[in-house]
Parts: sequence; C-alpha cells; structure tokens
Amino acid sequence: MEDLLYVKKFHIPIFGNEKPSNISDERWNLLHRQVCRYIRIWVDNNVLNHIIGEIDARALWMKLEQLYARKTGKNKMFFYKRHCWL
Repeated sequence: MEDLLYVKKFHIPIFGNEKPSNISDERWNLLHRQVCRYIRIWVDNNVLNHIIGEIDARALWMKLEQLYARKTGKNKMFFYKRHCWL
C-alpha cells in the first residue's frame, strides 16, 4: 500500500512532517480526503468500519497500522490464509 501511495504522490499527508508551504489549507484538506478515499478502496470490508469516519490521512494510516500490527493469532491466521493459501 505504501508503494501505491508514493506512485500516486499521495504520500505527503501521511509521511510528511508538515504541510508544504506552497499548498493552501483548502487544497491540503482535499488532499487528505483523497488519500483517505484511495486507501479505503484497498481495505477489506471487515476493517472498513474501523476507519470509515477518518478524514485525516495520517490518523487513518496510524489506525490501520494499529489494526494490522497486532500480533494476535487471529491476525496471523488471516494473513496466512490470505497470502499463502490462494
């Protein structure tokens, strides 16, 4: 997902430290919404309800990291089924 964000040049709101000075506040807010929408396209339905209300790209990304970074057996099994048993 991170690679796709860089290809689309949507990485700045998530991985940048601050808003670039050459972008207006209105454009910055629109960019955040576009990035959030783009990420939601790729997210499974069972995760979508956890992030549906986010309009800040960095907050959405952090929430996804929290959801997917857990080391529970359920997440490991989901990952294994998804990527190894196709």
